[in-house]
Amino acid sequence: MKLRKALYFYVILIRAIVQAWVKCPREAKALVSELWRVYQTQSYDAFIHFVLKRVLVHQYRLKVKIKLGRPSPTIFRKFYEEINGDEALCGDTAVKARQQPKYLIIRDGAMGDVLMLTPVVRALYLRHEGDIAIDIATQARAVFDHNPYVRAVLDPKTLSRGIHTYDAVLDLNEVYERSPQAHPVNVYGKFVLGVGAFDKKLELHATQEDAHVIDGVVAKIGGPYVVVHHFRHEWPNREIDPKVWGGLLDGFAQQKNFKVIYVGVDRDHAHIKGPGFEDHRGRYSIQQLSLLIARSEGFLGGDSGPSHIAATTDAPMCIFYTCAHHEARMPLRQTGRFLPITPRIDCYGCLTRNPVPRPGYFCQRGDNACVGAFDVGDVTHRILKFFEGRP
Repeated sequence: MKLRKALYFYVILIRAIVQAWVKCPREAKALVSELWRVYQTQSYDAFIHFVLKRVLVHQYRLKVKIKLGRPSPTIFRKFYEEINGDEALCGDTAVKARQQPKYLIIRDGAMGDVLMLTPVVRALYLRHEGDIAIDIATQARAVFDHNPYVRAVLDPKTLSRGIHTYDAVLDLNEVYERSPQAHPVNVYGKFVLGVGAFDKKLELHATQEDAHVIDGVVAKIGGPYVVVHHFRHEWPNREIDPKVWGGLLDGFAQQKNFKVIYVGVDRDHAHIKGPGFEDHRGRYSIQQLSLLIARSEGFLGGDSGPSHIAATTDAPMCIFYTCAHHEARMPLRQTGRFLPITPRIDCYGCLTRNPVPRPGYFCQRGDNACVGAFDVGDVTHRILKFFEGRP
């Protein structure tokens, strides 16, 4: 192994042994003896493989993420006379708040992953008929702006400081990643709700001010439009080949039925092919983008955050997929047309077959061929027909 990887390997190994010792010294001694036996009797590569298989893969979560405080009536018993008449502590509202089940749901990010949690949070709230307090710890805090089902949105970094009191803590980090063949919404639902059907449409909650802003944008566009997210991604097997996009956008430039409105962040692409193309990157909050897509003829993009924002609407959606299979990422809404654009390659959707815990990026072929395995002419024809509402 390279020096940096070797150092990281031994640091994690030592931490695993220390934690095993704290948990059960007898088991830790047996583990160390077994490691030493393998190290002395087998090759170094065999020792590395043994450690990965025996220790690290099974203990890859090695750090306590939260300290929990158990509720106690002691304070009320000791100071009953002093607080009995205090409305803020003993009034109907305060008592009801203490009676509510308190849930903490943790999902750090990214934005699309967190957005797919929204139908589960809604279903949890409705199953309790609103008599529940739900806090969310996430880095994508904007997803829950104005959400009526959530009491508070927390920064995950603050969970390691202080003591938090909840009746249930559900850590959804790496949960759907451990079930790559399943849809994240279904996996979240399994962990939070158990069995049972629920409305799986994603949601965002916009304000009247958001609606006013988008009303002005739509009026200025002045006609039918399609929202396009030509994204740039850090995974080489998720960013569609520029030649595919180039041919597709040339086809868009020749039609006169709608304008093309580019969205996304500054690093994403926005190729202006003519007067019917407009660059709107970086202009909108995710709630405003949802409203913009809802008013459009449809959304075109790849498997990334804006595609999940589009799934909060009923607008037609046309999405490119490569390493992630469309059945594990498609919108689960009951309304709105959907067209998956999939590559002509036998290893399509390889992410669903990667080992668990799987790497964030991995191409078994080594050439990321799926990003260019599209017939540009056929794809362009199908997408244009789709947005025109033709079969």
